[in-house]
Amino acid sequence: MAKMPGKSGVGGYELRREVLAVPATVGLLRDLTQVHLAKWGASERFADNVRLVVSELVTNSVAACPGRAIVFVMYAVVGAVVVEVRDPSERAPVHRPAGPGDEGGRGLQIVGALAESWGTRWPPGGGKVVWAKMTATC
Repeated sequence: MAKMPGKSGVGGYELRREVLAVPATVGLLRDLTQVHLAKWGASERFADNVRLVVSELVTNSVAACPGRAIVFVMYAVVGAVVVEVRDPSERAPVHRPAGPGDEGGRGLQIVGALAESWGTRWPPGGGKVVWAKMTATC
């Protein structure tokens, strides 16, 4: 992967969208992520991993607050990409074990496996932001 640039305040490497928490939003943001990472010079493998994390975080917001507004932000910092999803739910994401036959329940396990770090914060004004930082090592 090419060196990811540092975060820039204006006109830099940042993607921000306010969207409705509906199932179609997951694919939309995954596709926008792909386009922007390609413009930023990310490798295909790294972009695939970031897209997967985006899918999981956005899917969780869609499940937590269907039909409500969510804010998606992705930006480059030196050597990494940070993805943030803000939704109006105050509940922290729950990391639960999934059985072999379960169709869901692995999202945060996937995020934890692919991200250098991830977490939740509660910003002023309510809701929560779930974020993941992915190092550009592939």
